[in-house]
Amino acid sequence: MSYQAHVTDVAYCYDGSFAGFLCCVFESYARREIPAEVCPPEEGQLNFFGARDIPTNPQRARRVAAGLERLGAQVKDCITTGFLSTEGGKDLTLLRFARLCFEQGPRAAQMLGNPDAAAAFALARAVSNEACKCIEFIRFEQRDDMLGAVIHPKHQVLPLLRGHFCSRLPDDDFLIFDAAHGTALVRRSGRVQYLTMERYTPGTDAGELDWRRLWKRFFKALTIEERRNEKAQMNHVQKRFWKDMVEMQGDLPSPLE
Repeated sequence: MSYQAHVTDVAYCYDGSFAGFLCCVFESYARREIPAEVCPPEEGQLNFFGARDIPTNPQRARRVAAGLERLGAQVKDCITTGFLSTEGGKDLTLLRFARLCFEQGPRAAQMLGNPDAAAAFALARAVSNEACKCIEFIRFEQRDDMLGAVIHPKHQVLPLLRGHFCSRLPDDDFLIFDAAHGTALVRRSGRVQYLTMERYTPGTDAGELDWRRLWKRFFKALTIEERRNEKAQMNHVQKRFWKDMVEMQGDLPSPLE
């Protein structure tokens, strides 16, 4: 281990926020130790280690954040993107990587032979890849006076979707509901915010339903039935995305029914 710290049998328990995580990094340095686990609230009862509650201190969080800024964009982006992962143990992985970076400097981002660096970049890559797929496969609908869409991602990708859709839809209000995590990205009247949300009500406007039927008809017209290959489809678009794509859903009732 390249950094001067001893591994303890203590788990750091924090509030799950990014500022709280930065305070865990601060605590690790202050105590010259590496915890056995770093647990957000949902994981706090799943370990057999002694627990130490780490309060969120904005001043300490800012100090660590400033240190990450000095290490360069590659290190900062890896940690901030990796933090959006829902993989178990990601908090400890990122804490160990942060310590490696503070010890080695910006060059730590190139040390992919180091297990701490490799694990951190694997987390960030998985989140980024899923965000790119969500951008490609999101299907908006007209919902009341705004555009709406539903996604079911593994990771909490909404912060990575924000810049893209705010840029691509500069004059439209929109809502993207992450049904897997109960959160929504909302842009209304130029203001962007994240909200807790339990359910999404699809648009039922007759015009919107007509657009769905037209899109499905277009998709079907391009399909060559003799060459349909569901396995190949899943290689290009994983099946877990299908439920949120209009063209992959069942037929809509005829407007005359």
